Amino acid sequence: MDITQQSSVNHLTIARTYLASHNDVRVIIFDFIGVNKDLASCRLVSREWKKFVERYLQTIYGMKKHHIETLRPGWEELHKNMPSSVKETIEIAEVRKNLFQSFDKNTFYRSIKMLGKINNPSKAIKEGVLAALHLLVDDAELAKVEGSLDWKFFKKKLLNREFQKNLRNFKPEDITQERMIKFEACIGLENVTEYDQMYASAEARNVYRWAINIVEYKQFLDTLTEEVNEAIKQCKIQQDEEKEFELFENVVKQTNSLKCLGVN
Repeated sequence: MDITQQSSVNHLTIARTYLASHNDVRVIIFDFIGVNKDLASCRLVSREWKKFVERYLQTIYGMKKHHIETLRPGWEELHKNMPSSVKETIEIAEVRKNLFQSFDKNTFYRSIKMLGKINNPSKAIKEGVLAALHLLVDDAELAKVEGSLDWKFFKKKLLNREFQKNLRNFKPEDITQERMIKFEACIGLENVTEYDQMYASAEARNVYRWAINIVEYKQFLDTLTEEVNEAIKQCKIQQDEEKEFELFENVVKQTNSLKCLGVN
C-alpha cells in the first residue's frame, strides 16, 4: 500500500467516526461503499457518481411516499369510525403517559444506588426502599427468602449487573399483580408515606415517588379495554410512520434531489 492509499484509508476511518452522529442519508450511502462524504466533493468521486446518489435518493423517496399514501386512507377511516369514548380515553391515556414519563428514571437509578451505600439506614428509609424493592424482585426469588426482604438482600442485589440493567429498563408492564399486592401491603402495614420519605432523605423520597408513579400508571393501563389498546397501537404506528417519512423528506430536500420532482 503506497502513501496515497494509506492516507485515503486514514481519512475514511476518521470520516466514518465523525459522520456517525450526523443524521444524513447520504452518510449511510457514502459509508456503505467506503467513500468519505467530504471526499465526494473532491476529484476522487466523479460527477456521474454524485448524480447516481441523487437518483437513488429520489427512488427511495418515491417508494416511501407511495407507502405513506397507501396507508393514509386506512388511518382516516380509523379516526372517522372511532367511538367518541375511545377517543376520549386515548386522550386521557396520552396525558397519563406524559405524566408518568415526566419522572426522570435516572433520578431513581442514581438515588437507589446512593441508598445502597448506606450500611445502617433509618427505619423510614429501610421501609420505603424495601417496599419499592418488591416491585423489582421476581416472585420465585422472593419465595426463596420467604417473602421477607432485608437491607442486606437489597445491597447484594445492587451488585448484580443484571439487576442494575433491569433497573434502567424496568417498565410498568413488568409489574405482576403479585408484586403490586406485596408492594401495597408493605406500604399499608409499615404505614410508609411520602411525608416519612421526605424527611428521611432526598434519595428515599425519589425511590418512593418512582414506586407510586409506576404503580399508579400500571393500574391505569390495566383499566384500558382491548379496543382502546388496539386503537392506541394503530395511532402509534401512524405517528411513527408519518414522523419517519417527514424526517426522510427533510433530509432529502437538503440534497436538492427533489427539485426535479417539484417538491419545495
